[in-house]
Amino acid sequence: MFNTIISNLKKTSTINRFFYLAVFYLVLTNSMSAQTTVVRAEVPQTDDKQVLQTILGEVRQLRQMVERAQANTSRLQIAVERLRRQQEQVDRLTTQLQETQNEAQIIKSSKPEMEEQAKEVENRIQQAQNDEQRSIMQADYKEFKKNLTQQMQRETQLEELQTKLTTQLQSERSRLEEMNNLLDSLQRQMESQQSGVN
Repeated sequence: MFNTIISNLKKTSTINRFFYLAVFYLVLTNSMSAQTTVVRAEVPQTDDKQVLQTILGEVRQLRQMVERAQANTSRLQIAVERLRRQQEQVDRLTTQLQETQNEAQIIKSSKPEMEEQAKEVENRIQQAQNDEQRSIMQADYKEFKKNLTQQMQRETQLEELQTKLTTQLQSERSRLEEMNNLLDSLQRQMESQQSGVN
């Protein structure tokens, strides 16, 4: 059963490791309790003092293993909760960065068309037949240029935001990797304890 749990730990995703690790500690505790019973049953009843010393030695060893398992369980619970929150932070920043990139791409792709339209309006103003027509077109052109300027400003803001989000995301992903490494370390400790039980 231990080998099955360890195998599942290596195959499963980081978040789901918690469930396998919890099951492992339950099995480990039960196995250690069972081992105490087996030790008592297998020791010959020839020398009571030697039997008692053997049992006490096994009990001390098993107690140490249980204490280590309990300590690792507490560390595991804290690590998994931090990992969950960190993953949520990474997901949030990833989504925000993707949305920012999408908006920037829309503005960037529409800018050449808007600039071409601005040139066409300028040509029409120059070719206007009378002042009234020219005045109307100039008012429209002024509004159009205002919108174009706002779009360019927004594009600059989005570029700055992308840089900021990319830096934040890299930092949060590094922290997430550190937490994954902590879980790997706990897994190795569990494997070591499992070897001690066997």
